[in-house]
Amino acid sequence: MASNAKKEETDLFDLLKELIRNWKIVLPCVVLSGIIGVLVAMWIRPVYQVDALLQIESKNKGGAASSMMGGLASLFASASPAETEIELINSRQVIGEVVDKMHLQYVAEPLNKLDRILHHEGRMELHQFDIPWNALPKEEKRGPWIAEAIDSATFKIYDHNKNVVIDNGKIGETYRIPFAGDTAVISVYQITAQKGQTFKLGKMTRLDAIDNFKGAFNVSEKGKKTGVLEFTYLDIYPDRGVKILNEIATSYLQQNVEQRNAEAQKTLEFLENQLPDVKAQMDSSLMKFNAYRHQVGSVDINAETRIVLERRNKLQQDLLALQQKKKEAVRLFQPEHPTVKTLEDQESALKRELALNSSDAKKLPNTQQEVLKLTNEVDMSKIMYTSMLNNIQQLKLVSAGEVGSVRIIDFAEEVSVPIKPKKKIILCIALFLGLIFGAAIVSLKTKLSSGVKDANFIERETGFSVYAKIPKGNPEGTKGTRPLAFVEPDDVAVESLRALRSSLEFSMDPESKPIIGISGLIPGVGKSFVSVNLAALFAGLGKKVLLIDADLRKGRLHKEFGIQRGNGLSQVLLGEANASDSVSATEVENLFVLQCGHTPSNPSELLGSKHYASLIEKFKNDYDLIIIDTPPIMLVTDAALACRPASQLVMVIEYNRHSIEAIKDGMKQLQKVNTSAHASFVINKYEHSISDGYGYKYGKYK
Repeated sequence: MASNAKKEETDLFDLLKELIRNWKIVLPCVVLSGIIGVLVAMWIRPVYQVDALLQIESKNKGGAASSMMGGLASLFASASPAETEIELINSRQVIGEVVDKMHLQYVAEPLNKLDRILHHEGRMELHQFDIPWNALPKEEKRGPWIAEAIDSATFKIYDHNKNVVIDNGKIGETYRIPFAGDTAVISVYQITAQKGQTFKLGKMTRLDAIDNFKGAFNVSEKGKKTGVLEFTYLDIYPDRGVKILNEIATSYLQQNVEQRNAEAQKTLEFLENQLPDVKAQMDSSLMKFNAYRHQVGSVDINAETRIVLERRNKLQQDLLALQQKKKEAVRLFQPEHPTVKTLEDQESALKRELALNSSDAKKLPNTQQEVLKLTNEVDMSKIMYTSMLNNIQQLKLVSAGEVGSVRIIDFAEEVSVPIKPKKKIILCIALFLGLIFGAAIVSLKTKLSSGVKDANFIERETGFSVYAKIPKGNPEGTKGTRPLAFVEPDDVAVESLRALRSSLEFSMDPESKPIIGISGLIPGVGKSFVSVNLAALFAGLGKKVLLIDADLRKGRLHKEFGIQRGNGLSQVLLGEANASDSVSATEVENLFVLQCGHTPSNPSELLGSKHYASLIEKFKNDYDLIIIDTPPIMLVTDAALACRPASQLVMVIEYNRHSIEAIKDGMKQLQKVNTSAHASFVINKYEHSISDGYGYKYGKYK
């Protein structure tokens, strides 16, 4: 696990180094993304959130009316859960009414993009915009209608054909315009805009307007089982948001009151319809009683009859109340529920007592029995009539004093600070995405590039050391006719070449005069740059150095030192010139150059000849060190042949340009005819990073 964590840390560190190294790619991506983020943040219209609070009451608090209702009031008191109320509020019945009242189906969208970015957009509100599009032929193009503000009270409107249909229109007025054999109706009730600002007019379907409203509206319960609902609404205009939210709160409150009154109104209507029949029944019972008394005369009701009568009335009233309770219980519970069973047992007991009372009444004289019967009918009808009147009065009081189960705690108020857009968050996200995009480009570039960058990787794969990493600098080996190491000895590239010189000295046999063969994989890797300056550095140690240009095809060392091209190595090998006469002195003390000479027809044969080997042996007697600059090894075999007498082989490769397979193959080719020589690599044009530490960009010594 520790190994994996270390590997991940190393990978992250390498990625960071790669990003720093490729800052010219990453920085523009981040800057561009930041600019886009700023434009997006400016493009998004500010959105304001307004809120209101409502309370859902668990029961009706009707005050005196509730206390007067007594048991009947419990029939109309309901406790709706907050979840139920939330669903009712989100219903089309409530929201649709608000959409209609606030004219939310009609839209006037500002068109100027620059005004939107600068937040100077105008505003237009519509009361009506009804265009009979169905009256147009199907083949006719249906473009938008455009409104243009003249000032805060007047406007122009262009139809889909860009014809002026309303010129110098006034807000608050309704315009009826002939359109395709029908009539278009337009009414604008508010304009807040500068002269010339334009708006695209449109109308949504009612369902789309409701869905659009739901997207900006939210209702939730604050806390758990508090019964307090919070309404929130998002709008680009805070004053309109306040009006809309207060309208939906008021509308729901009104619908709640109407809903709670509906049951009481239905019961009241039923009782008022039944009242004449009950009164007629009471009058009929009273007339029968009076007629019987007139027929038999005055009849005194003795104490025994009175007791029987009062007992019968009491039993009938109790039975009526019990039967009502039983109906309520049956509606709430199953027939076998204990509550229902208890009420049935009580009902049976009352019926038995009532039957016993009837038996007692039959023992009375016939006259007393008839009087008892008629008196009972009169009393019962009076009780029913009086009870119905009381219930009607109570229901009227309930209906008049009903306030619903909802009350508004806080109305919405206008706010001044928008909740959207979060500009800082948008900018941070944009910058992060820019960094990610830049990292992706760098990663893709790294994957597509087959070049090797890591010196340790080269050493591990090839088995040969990397003696120097020469940073990018002057691509020419000399400045004028003098080497860079002679003109600017403190240059960072020269410091790297000094490290190469030291490494080569340590690997040389001190008892022999060394010969260093320098080659590269392909042209342009800086092979001649390394040869020239390495020779100058060795010469600076007091050694007599001979630099041989063995690139007989395209040699250019004579140009580096300002020497006119003439007889050189090719002419010496052909026997056309003397070796000592062909060597030229340079401005650097102890440094001599043998140029390539004129291009021969058979350079490989010349370099592979015995004459070449004997020539190098002759020069070993005259010089302390010989450096042979050879052609690219991957193009011709001349390099391997030229390096046959060398005791040190130096392969110059360019940073991030060659694959490891090409490097291995190049070294194999270079060693093909000289396996005993000590070989090493030099990475030229190396790109250092901050993490590479001391040794780069440290400046010049004073």
